[in-house]
Amino acid sequence: MLPALLRKDVEYIVHCEPDGTVLGPISKKHAHLPGVRETLTHFSTWSMIFNPTLGKYGIQLKNPKKDDKISAGKWDMGVAGHNCYVAKNRSYTYLDFDENLVKEAAEEIGIRLTMCDSQKDFVRKVKNNSKEALGFIFEKFHYKTPTDNEWVGIGFVILSSKNVSFTDDEVVDFQWLTPDELRTFLTKNSNYCSPLPLVFEKAEKFRIANFS
Repeated sequence: MLPALLRKDVEYIVHCEPDGTVLGPISKKHAHLPGVRETLTHFSTWSMIFNPTLGKYGIQLKNPKKDDKISAGKWDMGVAGHNCYVAKNRSYTYLDFDENLVKEAAEEIGIRLTMCDSQKDFVRKVKNNSKEALGFIFEKFHYKTPTDNEWVGIGFVILSSKNVSFTDDEVVDFQWLTPDELRTFLTKNSNYCSPLPLVFEKAEKFRIANFS
């Protein structure tokens, strides 16, 4: 917990070491400045969404007006977002990866997500044909490129419905693609966020290992 010293008009995200050790809050605006974005590490939550009935992954189209020149107007993973600090009992704490994925899923595509505490519980519920939207953070790793420096928690989301809704200005379109269709999309198109191929690859390995 942090004292209530953070400004209410500023969005703070989690500044951390490359191994995920939390250092404290940093404004999202500052963290994304050129020269800072690629230097200071911060938390980020990623996920791929899979519909087992359709046998397809869902990808979202970022709003072209989004205040992020790197991702605006591009296709991206199912749900993603930076872990932010929130006020609780006159103090501030950051959202963990489970909490943040729930938040982002509701805000970006309007789904109410239930997170599972263990891989065993997640797989069991999915195989029992639960109608809930279910999520599980299956890996954490350091993602470092010339433009990004993030400690990532990556989730796999099972969604039984194909219907999504856009409740904020982050997302403007959504499409469902089979694994083969998504591979073709990534081969023939370039208008997608750079982490998407990596996230898809990790999600496919997880899906095949647990549900094939």
